[in-house]
Amino acid sequence: MKIAEYIFRSASSFRTKQRLVIMLACSIVLVVTLLCFLVYSFYTFNRESRERLEALSDIVGADVGAALAFGDDQAVSKSLSAIKADPSIKRLFILNDNEQISAHYHRGDVGPPVDLLRCLNATRSESRQHFFKLSPSIERPIMKEGVRLGTILIEQDEHVITEKIVATSAISLFILSFALGFSYLLADRFQRIITDPVTAIATTMQEVSYTKDYSKRVSASDTDEMNTLAERFNEMLSEIERRDEDLLERQEQLHHMANFDVLTGLPNRVLFNDRLEQALLRASRTGDQLAVLFIDLDDFKMINDTHGHRTGDQLLLETAARLSAGTRAGDTLARLGGDEFTVFLQDIKSPESALSVARKHIKTLFVPYQIDEKRLFVSASIGVALFPSHGTTAETLVKNADSAMYLAKEKGKNNVELFTDSLHTILSERLGLCNDLHRALEQEEFELYYQPRVNLERNTWASAEALIRWNHPELGMVSPDKFIPLAEQTGLILQLGEWVIREACRQLHQWHAQGFYLPRISVNVSPLQLQRQDLLGIVKETLTENRLCTQALELEIVESALVEDMGRSITILRELKEIGVKISIDDFGTGYSSLSYLRTLPVDILKIDRSFLLNVHESEKDEQILAAIIAMSLSLGLEVVTEGVESVEQGHILRKHKCQDAQGYYFARPMPAEEFFQRFTALQPGLERFRFKPSGCTKTFCCMLSGGSSSNCGHGTFCFAERRLATS
Repeated sequence: MKIAEYIFRSASSFRTKQRLVIMLACSIVLVVTLLCFLVYSFYTFNRESRERLEALSDIVGADVGAALAFGDDQAVSKSLSAIKADPSIKRLFILNDNEQISAHYHRGDVGPPVDLLRCLNATRSESRQHFFKLSPSIERPIMKEGVRLGTILIEQDEHVITEKIVATSAISLFILSFALGFSYLLADRFQRIITDPVTAIATTMQEVSYTKDYSKRVSASDTDEMNTLAERFNEMLSEIERRDEDLLERQEQLHHMANFDVLTGLPNRVLFNDRLEQALLRASRTGDQLAVLFIDLDDFKMINDTHGHRTGDQLLLETAARLSAGTRAGDTLARLGGDEFTVFLQDIKSPESALSVARKHIKTLFVPYQIDEKRLFVSASIGVALFPSHGTTAETLVKNADSAMYLAKEKGKNNVELFTDSLHTILSERLGLCNDLHRALEQEEFELYYQPRVNLERNTWASAEALIRWNHPELGMVSPDKFIPLAEQTGLILQLGEWVIREACRQLHQWHAQGFYLPRISVNVSPLQLQRQDLLGIVKETLTENRLCTQALELEIVESALVEDMGRSITILRELKEIGVKISIDDFGTGYSSLSYLRTLPVDILKIDRSFLLNVHESEKDEQILAAIIAMSLSLGLEVVTEGVESVEQGHILRKHKCQDAQGYYFARPMPAEEFFQRFTALQPGLERFRFKPSGCTKTFCCMLSGGSSSNCGHGTFCFAERRLATS
């Protein structure tokens, strides 16, 4: 069995193994048949030999019967002479009735009488074994007329049967060899009937494995089992073909999703960086210049929030189409996300070439968009970085182009800026300031400066504006123009704005406790505070903690904060005004300057931007514009404050047109709280009369100041008083 298993394992094909199985089965059958035939032949030869010996013994017994009856041993011996001529007889013994040897025959010499008796005993013993003896022998009585005269023992020579067996075996082996050879030929022929369908399946499977062509099929077979196998195999190929098509389709989808933008179909950040890296390698070998353009739409979020995301998506699709139309075939345009696009330009001859392409994109994108019957105007800001001047890696070039784009936005948007080393220095400084901002609040590095607001009619300090200052431990005083935008970008403006409100109210309460009854403190509020912070809760809590009347706090809002998410802004401002907090529009005239929203917004005060005062004393037209703004505000019932008063002529013009309040360097620069208090004390060391205003108080948030009496207020609460001061 082990040899057969080894042979099967050594066979390389199913056809060979099947042939070996057939041959092994045939060999086993033929060998067993041969063995059975040899056994049967041996049995037949043995039986025939015994029958012959019996017949011979009867003949010899008849010949020696008379001599044996008279005891003539010599005559008995002579009767055996004919036996000696038979080569098949090995031994013959004739015994008288006394079991004594009367005559014997033995081929060859027997030896002494002892050997003769041994041979006699052996012959007698073997005569009792009837079958499967190479030298059969018989023992028969010699009878005459019913009287036993003696016994005859005959043993046949073993060569007789051996020669027959050998001859028979030779013939059988010849027949076996012929049968095996013939069986091999038949097996090779017949096994093809079974193996050909299997071979066809194996061949088809191999072709499919090599070619990955799952459309191939196996032909049907004429047998039920093989036909079923072929059908199942074809079904498997069909299923694999379907799954392979689905897999390829999904792979293409995944590849497209991983490398292309879902909305616009443009390459995304991953594919853009990969192509840019390849382009940089080529440019490094050839020495060519390469430019990266970082494009960002201006005020896209406002359009998205105002008109909805569907309009925003349509706008992005149109933007992508315009940029694609202006991009060369060898360059790559990509959408990084949101409203940010990037382009890299190959084989740039000079920086001016890249700037020229960027300006063309600026001009193309500024053309009005017609989306769902809406006519939209959208500009873009573009930053440009060059290889190798501004970076040698894709990451560096994109980052520097992004930085240049932010500079373009800071310079008024709809502009193109080229990255420079000085810009890198500015950005590094800005990054350092951004990191320091996180620490500044914890280290108490901020302080408030106060600039008085003067009532032009009564010549009094009407209020003061709280302005934040950053006293950096290494850089000294950092301008708000530098750190306020950073705080807006990082979200720290929420914490910073809350701190300003609480600190300004705390300081006002302290001044009241010191006898300096400043009527009101104004605080600038960031648009982020309106959108993300519980401004109403902070104001209520702060006023309560410092025992201040709600009219003692004024919140200054820039126009952009009102336009962005106007619904939420109006709700918050209305709630603040309902509790008595004053609301003012800061830097009016620099933003959208929509007169319509002034009629609907809960605004109390309008602060005219200083730009309207710059040439008002020299330009009659500027004075007319200023007068119109003041008249309009007064007609709407708004208080008017003008910022940036720097000369006596400007002050006279404001009084002429009945502007109520003003602030600027002409009256006083922003100063620390202590200096502010000292200046008040120096200007008016003695207390003057107080004037009370109970009409604006509220029952909930008006607070009693030190020294007051609740009986003096219509709401049962003592309110702040304005102190009249000379502003010499």
